[in-house]
Amino acid sequence: MNGSSLRAVGALGLATALALTPASLALAEETPTGTHHDEAGDGDDTGTEEADDLEAQLERVRRATARYQNVRLAEADGYTLGESCITGLGYHFVREVAESQEELAITEPNSMVYVPQEDGSLKLAAVGYVSKREASLFGEEFTPPATLPYYTLHAWVWEENPNGVFEHINPNISCPGRES
Repeated sequence: MNGSSLRAVGALGLATALALTPASLALAEETPTGTHHDEAGDGDDTGTEEADDLEAQLERVRRATARYQNVRLAEADGYTLGESCITGLGYHFVREVAESQEELAITEPNSMVYVPQEDGSLKLAAVGYVSKREASLFGEEFTPPATLPYYTLHAWVWEENPNGVFEHINPNISCPGRES
C-alpha cells in the first residue's frame, strides 16, 4: 500500500472515530467535564510554530498531553470516544474540529489516539489534529479530505510508528477481534 492509500485509510478511520455511538455518548455524559490546562505553559500557542526544531516541538506535545495517559482525564476534558477500534489507528477520542489553521495549536490536539492493551486497558499512542480547511503543523501539510470533509494529521508521539511520526497508519497497532 503506498503513502496516498495509507493516508486515505487514515481519513476513513477518522470518519469512524467521529461517528459517535449511543454507548460512547452515554459514557461521555457520565464523565464530569473539565477544562484543559496546558501543563507545558504553551496554551497560547497557535498553529504558527516558533523557530523550535521538530524534536523540541514534539516534546512540547508530549508534555502537554502527558495527563491523557489516563483516558478518563481525556474524557473529562471533552474528548469523546469514537465508534470502534480501527486496525492501524486504534481508538480516537475527539474533542472538536478546528475551523481553520488559526484555531490549531500543537499543544492542544483535537483528538487523542489510544491503542488497546492485552489487559483491556487503553494506552495513549498518538495525537491528532483536524481542520475543516487546509492546514499545516510541524512543517507537515494535513492530509486532504477523502471520505470526510476534514484535513487531518496524526503525530505518533507516544508510540513509535515505523512508517514515520506523521503517517496515519501504524502497522504495529491491532484491534481485538479484528484481522490486521
